[in-house]
Amino acid sequence: MTTAAIAHPVRTVWESTEERNKATILRVFTEFINQGDFSLVDEHYRPDIIDHAGLPGAPDGAEGVKYTIAGLREAFPDFNVTIEDISAHDNMVVIHNTWRGTHLGELLGMAPTGRSFLSLGIVIWRFDEEGRIAERWEHGVSSNMFAALGMRMMAPRKGGRRSVQGARSVTRTVPLRTAKYVAWHRLTADLQGPRRREYEASRRRLRITNEVLRIDPRPDGDHVIVHFETPDPERTRKRWAESTHPFDLWLREQILDIHGEDPWSGPATSCESAGLSWSLPARLTPDRPEESR
Repeated sequence: MTTAAIAHPVRTVWESTEERNKATILRVFTEFINQGDFSLVDEHYRPDIIDHAGLPGAPDGAEGVKYTIAGLREAFPDFNVTIEDISAHDNMVVIHNTWRGTHLGELLGMAPTGRSFLSLGIVIWRFDEEGRIAERWEHGVSSNMFAALGMRMMAPRKGGRRSVQGARSVTRTVPLRTAKYVAWHRLTADLQGPRRREYEASRRRLRITNEVLRIDPRPDGDHVIVHFETPDPERTRKRWAESTHPFDLWLREQILDIHGEDPWSGPATSCESAGLSWSLPARLTPDRPEESR
């Protein structure tokens, strides 16, 4: 064996692949997320990328990635992510990162608060055999960010977003009684903790695909804004109002006790009809029949 061969050993395929994948993620954060070069999505993401943590309302695939980052950069003009640590194994890359930003633009219907946040968490990426980003998960960073802004993300999505043609976005506001502030936080903690599976099952029965609840402080008293997405708001309202499922009955009782009214069973309003709506572009529509209703 020659001296040159010893000094410069040939790297294995996996070492080469892992270094390539890490370099891709570093470039995505530097040029796309932090600097806003959206061409990186078309270059490094699969068109059918599955993002398990996109913003509510984001379409499937690469367009959803653009939607999410555009929404964050508009809401936080100084949005910046720092990678604290990065590692790779086979086709997976894991990073520990820190998100920072100042809430100076609208986010999911929430007016700017001027609050700054610092959020730490973990993001996991999966690459396909061609070196393109195929899937993304995250833990902690977005939930910590929303918590810093007084928001709570509900109805976690499992297995990626389900494409819904013509999904409608519904926003309703209900008062938060002063004496019920602690009860509201206890309820949302239950829905995200011990009763999470029941809550998720309830939302699936109602065909609610995404849901956000947040407190909105006002001079006349705090309110809670409920934002959800469903293909048919009227059908969702009817199913909720007529449901006799034990969990739904329990949740309705809690909501009425805390707010005095039920944001999911109210009739359509002018605010609803003026809300946002979206449909997936044809090229992102999966070639499978819509789930039977």
